[in-house]
Amino acid sequence: MDLKKYEALLTAIDCGSLTKAAQILHYTPSGLSHMMHTLEQELGFALLYRNKNGVTPTPNAKALLPILREMADCANRFEQLSSQIIGLETGRLTIGTYTSIATCWLPPILQEFATAHPGIRIILKEGIHQELDDMLANHQVDLCFYSEKPDSPYPWVFLRKDPMIAVLPCHHALAQEAAYPIAACEKEDFIMPAYGADYDVLQLFAAYQIQPHIKYETIENHAALAMIAEGLGMSIMNQLITQGHIAKVVKLPLEPAYSIAMGVALPLDAAPSPAALAFLELAKARLSVSEN
Repeated sequence: MDLKKYEALLTAIDCGSLTKAAQILHYTPSGLSHMMHTLEQELGFALLYRNKNGVTPTPNAKALLPILREMADCANRFEQLSSQIIGLETGRLTIGTYTSIATCWLPPILQEFATAHPGIRIILKEGIHQELDDMLANHQVDLCFYSEKPDSPYPWVFLRKDPMIAVLPCHHALAQEAAYPIAACEKEDFIMPAYGADYDVLQLFAAYQIQPHIKYETIENHAALAMIAEGLGMSIMNQLITQGHIAKVVKLPLEPAYSIAMGVALPLDAAPSPAALAFLELAKARLSVSEN
């Protein structure tokens, strides 16, 4: 069994493109395409639909995906452990994360980790909470940085709290107030992040039984902030998302105050790889704070 072929298949499916997969794996596009054809011939059935937009998995490939991801995960952990035994470190570390955490918290940790473990290739996969949960369940990531989900089955490591805030246009009637009353969302033109699926915002509204007046939906917080700056409405976000953005908006704490717990979720049915454990320990050392 040639695990490199299966890794190439998974990469092509995740990228949706043989060309992108070839770039990631350092193959030529023709070489990777030939590898996929060879794998299909060995198995006796098609694995990829090919068209001008890229590739998608066939039903047979989809049926194999859970097993293939487990195989790839085991192979990666085997490589890391065997390398440790002989005093080397190689392998791959795939991190699922909120974009805000990837932007504001992880860069210095990644730099420090890369210096200490230069043989580990690191891949960041960003997404909303639901997407990251799926990645963790399907063995697409080794660990996930996101907000705590109380009913989650995954082992959880708390890092720190991040307050939720109201983001308002500069001319908003409450812009000069000390805090924004959460209930006011029901009378505002509300800009809903993550196409209405932002887990943290939905949990806040559920906690206070708020029915916001949703006027716009967008996936990008950059876009939402720009819309707010133009006076199209307001939104609620975790504070970390807004750091570093230059949009002319007003940020207010909520009344009552509300925070989310940020941390790391680990796989449920497999031991974390040595690289994942090393990265987690570094993140805890750099990010963990005592709860107030």
